[in-house]
Amino acid sequence: MHLKSNIIVKETLEEVIAFFYDPSSLAQWDRSVAEMIPRSQGNETSGATFDTIAPSGMKMTYEVIEMGTNGRSVKILLTKSKIFKKAIWHFEFEPVQQGTKVTCHIYFALKALYFFLYLVLFFNQKALLRDLKFFEKAVNDFTQKQKK
Repeated sequence: MHLKSNIIVKETLEEVIAFFYDPSSLAQWDRSVAEMIPRSQGNETSGATFDTIAPSGMKMTYEVIEMGTNGRSVKILLTKSKIFKKAIWHFEFEPVQQGTKVTCHIYFALKALYFFLYLVLFFNQKALLRDLKFFEKAVNDFTQKQKK
């Protein structure tokens, strides 16, 4: 399944990228993440890895598998999950006249026990846009704090 949404935030590309790549930022806008725990920085042969802890306590592990030029895009592979057989999050950041366009693609397959979630996720696709609206507010708050 593929879900896609985008939003334009008023901050510059540099401000959006600085916020997005800050390890503490994920829990500020993704409602499925209560905590993000970095595991490794990554190097020439492998990407950074991190765990997330959901509000329910469920833990998932991720690896950055692709970085675009100047951090303008990133693909993150879910490597351990109870629910997902496979999942990739792909974020793209593009400067536009009004600020920065943020596009999020999610490609995933669920484990057999959780197939019923396809319908739930299909009919709740607007949740991704809600998360991006939380992203917009969080990046704005982050930028305002940086300017003080």
